[in-house]
Amino acid sequence: MKSTSLREQLMRAAMLTTSVAILLSAGALLLYELISYRQTWVTDLRTQARLLAAASVAAMEFDDAKAAHENLRLLKSQPNIRSATLYDARGTLFAAYAEPGVAVEARREEAAASLLPRFHGTTLEIAFPVDARGERLGILYLSARHDTWSRLLGFGTILLVLGIMSMAAAFLLFARLQRRITVPLERMTQVAGDVVASHNWSLRAPATHYRDLGVLVDAFNGLLSECEARTRDLEQEMESRRGIELDLRREDEKKDTFLATLAHELRNPLAPMTSAVALLQMTKASQETRSKALVVLDRQIKHMVRLVNDLLDASRITTGKLALDVEPVELGELVGHAVDGAQSMAEECGVTLTLRPCTEEVWSAGDAVRLTQVFSNLLNNACRYTPAGGGVCVSIVGDAQWVVVAVRDTGIGVARHMQSRIFELFEQADTSQGRGRAGLGVGLTLCRQIVELHQGSIELSSAGPGCGSCFSVRLPRLQSDDLATDAAPSVNARHLRRLRILIADDNVDLAENFAELLRASGHEVEVVHDGDAALQRARLTLPDIALLDIGMPKRDGYEVARQLKSMVPTDKIHLVAISGWGQPSDKENAIQAGFDRHLVKPVQAQELVRILVDAFEEFAASRPGELM
Repeated sequence: MKSTSLREQLMRAAMLTTSVAILLSAGALLLYELISYRQTWVTDLRTQARLLAAASVAAMEFDDAKAAHENLRLLKSQPNIRSATLYDARGTLFAAYAEPGVAVEARREEAAASLLPRFHGTTLEIAFPVDARGERLGILYLSARHDTWSRLLGFGTILLVLGIMSMAAAFLLFARLQRRITVPLERMTQVAGDVVASHNWSLRAPATHYRDLGVLVDAFNGLLSECEARTRDLEQEMESRRGIELDLRREDEKKDTFLATLAHELRNPLAPMTSAVALLQMTKASQETRSKALVVLDRQIKHMVRLVNDLLDASRITTGKLALDVEPVELGELVGHAVDGAQSMAEECGVTLTLRPCTEEVWSAGDAVRLTQVFSNLLNNACRYTPAGGGVCVSIVGDAQWVVVAVRDTGIGVARHMQSRIFELFEQADTSQGRGRAGLGVGLTLCRQIVELHQGSIELSSAGPGCGSCFSVRLPRLQSDDLATDAAPSVNARHLRRLRILIADDNVDLAENFAELLRASGHEVEVVHDGDAALQRARLTLPDIALLDIGMPKRDGYEVARQLKSMVPTDKIHLVAISGWGQPSDKENAIQAGFDRHLVKPVQAQELVRILVDAFEEFAASRPGELM
């Protein structure tokens, strides 16, 4: 490759840049001129068409072709108009005008099909509707000559001459300027050598009054300043990383605090549970002692289940996997049940719990189970953080659009700086070790997330420590017109006969407990502990319902379900999956394997009985006339 001097390269670059700029400018001007000039022609011709169309309305209404023809002949004074034809609504020629030598078509259906202007060479054609009182009487078609191309040719010639003159002027200007560029460049080269030799980054190239070269000089000087800028950036980055590291340490401390709290909360119920089990194992224990031990076991197990469920629900909501079973809910009844359920805790804490119901029914669209969970969490917190002798008051107020449930207590209150953080995960207003049952800091977060899923909001108001708190849950009110008219039959009204039930679970204690519970309800129950045994017993005894664990040895619950559903007569067995996995994908896998229902461990006794009632109804519906 032939080497070129910097002067030649600058000249080529300057001339090429100038040429491109001139060509782009000329092209843009030509395009603009073409569009604007053609638009002017279209506007003028359309104006004439509009006037002729208005003048032809009367002639077409009275079928006066002569008058229409006379109107069109007025175009004779317009030398650019080649022809004008007027067609009626059927497309038949009504009147026409044409300059000498121009033929008039007898029918022009193409004109009636489109009203858009069309350019053909030097001819512009326009079709314009003739309307009267919203009715289409016909179409006026005009054809005119235009001189767009000759105008563009003249305009282009002018641009070409100007471009040549501009190129010549640019050549002379750059030829003069390029000789003055070498001196500043030499100075820059000298400064660069000095910087490399001395590492003195404070040196700078002298400025120049030429803009183009000044950009290069500024860039060179900016390069010399890069070390200082990088040093400042590194210092800022180090400071930012220190802040991030501090935040991570705080989050790690919060995690450690949460794990310690979790261990404490899980360990707390274990002690009374262990004592209760020891009392039940004593042969000389009285019936009253055994009853108290059972009550303790039941209460502490429910407490542990609530802790685990809160954590799982918080995780499901955070990952967007919590599904709501939305239906009309009467909030007065739902809150009343939550208050009844919290009475035992209120009595245990020495707190007076009262309810101020609404004077009318207030309905909302929501998940009754999740909303009960919200109000139960709020009531439990209110009782827990209210000293003995205090009070908790629940009120329900409804207006045209909203229902507000307020839980107000006379407890320890919340400091102002904590009120904006109280609903964050693992945050607690009172973390002192002296308070019993401090909780995990999950309940309020879960309440806020569930309420927001219901298109509602939850707010906290407190005057400060020792002044009590008020949690207000606002939910959209459901109007009476939106309520369903068909009421679901109550569980107590359903009929449940003696069922043959097969339980398959490798957890021997759980399976036997389920069996004893169901036998006490009058059912015939068999228990096996692996998949092969479950498949064999189901084929042999043909139970009405089979409760199958998913993670069993030899064959898992999915394989057992698929085998049973693939054969007659076991395909009619009502299959219920019992698993510790409760994600939507787990339930979908169970349905695809052939299960009719999916339960998540731990299963409460009342829920198991309710499921059996529902399962029996589905089972009976699949065999009409056989179970009467």
